[in-house]
Amino acid sequence: MPITDLSTIGFQPGLPILVGVSGGPDSLALLHYLHSQGYSLLVASFNHQLRPGAQSDVEFVRDFAMQLGQPFTSDSADVGAHASSQHLSIEEAARELRYQFLFREARSVGAQAVAVGHIADDQAETVLMHFLRGAGLAGLKGMPMRLILPVFDHTIPLVRPLLSWSRDETVQYCREHGIQTRTDPTNSDTRYFRNRLRHDLLPLLETYNPNIRLTIARTAQALQGDFELLSELIENAWKAVVLATDLHFVEFDLEKLKKLSPGLTPHLLRRAAFELKPGLRDMDFSALERALSFKPVDLAGNLKTLIEGNSFFVTDDILALPNDSWPQLSHEIALEIGLFSLDNHWSLRVEEFSTGDLTAQAQQNNSQFSAWLDAGIAPKCLRARSYQSGDRIEPLGMPRQTMKLADMFINNKITRRYRTHWPVICLDETITWVPGIRLGEAGKVTENTKRAYKLTFIPS
Repeated sequence: MPITDLSTIGFQPGLPILVGVSGGPDSLALLHYLHSQGYSLLVASFNHQLRPGAQSDVEFVRDFAMQLGQPFTSDSADVGAHASSQHLSIEEAARELRYQFLFREARSVGAQAVAVGHIADDQAETVLMHFLRGAGLAGLKGMPMRLILPVFDHTIPLVRPLLSWSRDETVQYCREHGIQTRTDPTNSDTRYFRNRLRHDLLPLLETYNPNIRLTIARTAQALQGDFELLSELIENAWKAVVLATDLHFVEFDLEKLKKLSPGLTPHLLRRAAFELKPGLRDMDFSALERALSFKPVDLAGNLKTLIEGNSFFVTDDILALPNDSWPQLSHEIALEIGLFSLDNHWSLRVEEFSTGDLTAQAQQNNSQFSAWLDAGIAPKCLRARSYQSGDRIEPLGMPRQTMKLADMFINNKITRRYRTHWPVICLDETITWVPGIRLGEAGKVTENTKRAYKLTFIPS
């Protein structure tokens, strides 16, 4: 039988290990092997409620744990209902609920790790699944022997001590030690993708290479070393190009992102996706390829990309993106001398000037968010309101010609989510200024202007 050096996994004597056991030969071999090495264990079994006899398997595992003198815990949940409510596959829902249970129990006893019975056959199936769906090195490296899954716990690792064992070897181990095992009939149900690989594709590949399962598993192990090296490059690039992170978005510096090696950028986008959606199993190559066009695209798990100015966002909620880059206004304000608060911590200051060369001051203004208007326009009402569909302005220098604000937003690359509450300055019903974009003919300062208003939008 193969020997696993448990010290390489990082196991420490005296600290408990939680072992997830289903009743099959792989998990029972793992439990017995760890017990034979003298570790303190907590045996855990989970009923997915997917078939009538599932609870008897849990009871079988409980009895075996008692024979070994090891404590036992169990739980159950309706995986089918969870899959339906969360729009997950049965496999994804089962994994999510099972791991939630295992790590919850591990925390309760201060376990040093959660150990599961994944073997080389599982590794081969996993790598093939990723390959057929389209994956890079992150997917083809398969499952590591030890890793942290932050979505379940930030400190307790998931470990796979038998990852170098084949199924024939776990079956033989159980036979040699007189261990009875259970068979889950759903493992033969070829409606599930993994089962079709196990029962149809892998046997076909074995006609080309009888050791294909171990070959794939060993290839994945070799790629894991390459991925560790790549991970260092990814970490350094991440620090260089990420501007901000949040629960709902990762913001990249677009220009810096474009200058990176084409081979590195997909890994940054993948990392962003997994930081936002830790439960995401994987992303196919086509989704990443679409994202590399640096255009708004749908990724996976309700994630999207979005470009605003020099920012490239990966987000699961556009409404949660920061909106303080531009002024926003959702209500109308009758303007007079003073300071007025806008929606997103911007403010609008109105000042009055009646001395000096007002025309020269207006002409020397070079700020897109500052404008001079003739104050001698009474009794017209000066007000600020938000953009409305169909709005037009008579641009300064283009008398008797009007332009659609919608076209101006597009020409100035103002993204759609900012347009609805973009402030406009009006004299009665006539738009005289679109801050950040264009000043109008109405209310312009001339040689005849005796008093002038200076309007300034101040960022947060």
